[in-house]
Amino acid sequence: MSKVLCLFSTAVSALLLLVFLLDIAAGVPFKKANTLMDIIFIVCSAGIIALSILCFRKLK
Repeated sequence: MSKVLCLFSTAVSALLLLVFLLDIAAGVPFKKANTLMDIIFIVCSAGIIALSILCFRKLK
């Protein structure tokens, strides 16, 4: 079950990373409402991806 949660959190964080990268690059979902918040969300989602991958590797 914990492996599934690691994979799920990685997938959700990757999706959020893609959404906020698209917002910075093209302004698609939020029309570049706040660039600082986009950067903060990108850093946080990248951190969650890294932590999820490390946790998944440790569970093997």
